[in-house]
Amino acid sequence: MQSILNLALLQATWETIYMVFVSSALGILGGSLLGILLFVTQEPQFSKNKLVHQSVGTVVNLVRSIPFIILLISIVPLTRLIVGTSIGTNAAIVPLVLAAIPFYARICEAALSSVPKGLIEVGHAMGASQRQIITKILLPESSAALVKGAALTIIGLVGYSAMAGAIGGGGLGELAINYGYQRFDAWVMVSTVVVLLIIVQGVQSLADIVIKKRKVKLALWLCIPFALICILSQMGSYFMAPKNVLRVGVMSGSSEIIMAVAATEAKEKYGLTLKIVPFSDYMQPNMAVDNGDIDANIFQHKPFLEEQLQAKHYDIVDIAKTFVYPFGFYSQKIKNISELKPGAIIAIPNDPSNEGRALMLLQNAHLIRLAPNVTLLATVRDIVNNPKHLKFTLLDGAQLPRVLKDADLVGINNDFLVPAGLSTQSAILLEGGDSPYANLIVVRKDNANNLNMKELIAVMHSKAVVDATEKEFDGGAVPAW
Repeated sequence: MQSILNLALLQATWETIYMVFVSSALGILGGSLLGILLFVTQEPQFSKNKLVHQSVGTVVNLVRSIPFIILLISIVPLTRLIVGTSIGTNAAIVPLVLAAIPFYARICEAALSSVPKGLIEVGHAMGASQRQIITKILLPESSAALVKGAALTIIGLVGYSAMAGAIGGGGLGELAINYGYQRFDAWVMVSTVVVLLIIVQGVQSLADIVIKKRKVKLALWLCIPFALICILSQMGSYFMAPKNVLRVGVMSGSSEIIMAVAATEAKEKYGLTLKIVPFSDYMQPNMAVDNGDIDANIFQHKPFLEEQLQAKHYDIVDIAKTFVYPFGFYSQKIKNISELKPGAIIAIPNDPSNEGRALMLLQNAHLIRLAPNVTLLATVRDIVNNPKHLKFTLLDGAQLPRVLKDADLVGINNDFLVPAGLSTQSAILLEGGDSPYANLIVVRKDNANNLNMKELIAVMHSKAVVDATEKEFDGGAVPAW
């Protein structure tokens, strides 16, 4: 397992370097052009234009004011339009570039503004054109500040690239989230932080050398062979991609281990290659199926799917059930539900379906009572009777096992049980076998009768996958077909 993680770390490092290099190159180029435009159109420069300057400045400020994680999600349609997908390394480059351009534009504008006005006046007096003043005076004289700004931009994009891992952007961020945070692996977290530190230190040191030695042109020329390596690596991955591939989205963690067994089964029995796409966010997999970024996903139950269909109107459908993973409540403070004291803190998942799932289980235990007509998508606002005055805290699923020492009762679903060292045997409250929360195989409607989908169903119902699932969840998973 350690060797696999080492290889994953190497791959993630390359993905981060690739993402940051490409987005930095495009971002700095676009930011330079925008920064020059902002500078030359301001008072009292030679191309002063108040309307253009204010309009461009407003757009720059607007984009800069958007938190990157919101920008990342909000421009998914644009990302798909440009690169053909909303997941993966290439998809992450689009929001990274959009974040870098306005940031570097302001840096460039400030750097050009630091050039003594006398030099510009001398250029005008000697009959230099506007282009010559920019290329022969402004850029050379502000090169040190521009290089420092470029290093600052690149380092910022290293941090943003890690954030892009939250929605399948690849790189060290995704590795840290999927294997470190989600699976409670301290070695992965420390390793990714160390590698990111090395990258940041390398960028800053290189920038310092370029400034000290005044080798800006040499640094630019050195970017060319690296750019060719990036292009060739993408071409190689495209031409070497296996045929008869089914892209299947799952939650990172234990599901990846089970799907590795499924991939072997699919290859041996049907010659079908399963490309496993891990997610750490519950909102992305259905969107990815609907827009064609993946072919199927296996992570959700019927109530969650119905809530998504109602809210998003996706053109997707479930074609088979896989396993029921009983949801349970766990505690390090009490051993029996009768020990729960008034005013106790109850931590539950913050996604709509699992919030309702947790509340329904508490109602079945007579701890609360929900409004009569509430469905499986109940929220804490639907509680009409709370005799113990329980206090509810809603958290991200992966955060829940981490608050066992702080909350009196914690609702945890299957994705995070095993990585946190828990099992269903230690649950204080646990769903029964009649649970409606069987996981589903979900595909686009036009693919529902595809032969590959039928083979996928057969694989997920195979003995090998059943055995792997029961082993991974220590008997806490029940076949639902």
